[in-house]
Amino acid sequence: MAGVLIGLSDIHYTKIAAGAKDATTAFANPIQKLAKAIEAKVTPKTSNTVLYADDGAAESTSAEGETEMEFKIDALANTVYADILGKEINEDGIVIDASGDVAPNIALAFRSLKSNGKYRYFWYYKGNFQLPEENYKTKGESVEYNTPSVKGVFVNSDIVKNAKGEGIKRMFVDEDDEGVDAAVIANWFKKVYTGATTPAP
Repeated sequence: MAGVLIGLSDIHYTKIAAGAKDATTAFANPIQKLAKAIEAKVTPKTSNTVLYADDGAAESTSAEGETEMEFKIDALANTVYADILGKEINEDGIVIDASGDVAPNIALAFRSLKSNGKYRYFWYYKGNFQLPEENYKTKGESVEYNTPSVKGVFVNSDIVKNAKGEGIKRMFVDEDDEGVDAAVIANWFKKVYTGATTPAP
């Protein structure tokens, strides 16, 4: 039984080293937990062009662009906020938002539980997050959880490439797929998986 996707957990990220030319250097930074996951929306952007000839549609071509991602999470720690958005934390532990801050490129991983008890695992290889919206509400008679969302845009990697030399946006796998190496799954959140498809530089 293939199983139906029913869950979301373990959002992790690592900052991509600026100027890196190979996967070993690019993904040398530690992999860290982003937050506890509540919900995710993944929206690939595609374009479709139709050629009309002889008074009808004759050809159709589609192309994939960036992928927009939005994660609803339990809370965003100040240290993670600063890390993924390129912010400074001063010696007094205060987070500083400045106009010149630039969010770093990151790689992102998470997994989704299936109805058969197994997981589908994902790595996205290049993207960055935007400043999150902030909403506050006074406490009433009953507690209402104010859970934030973080939004990002992910594109094809210029480091992780397929055998044709084309940039890869993501890889994913079901742990119960035939031929999947158990060691790959066990190390999914310990090391960025790039596989054997990345050509030597």
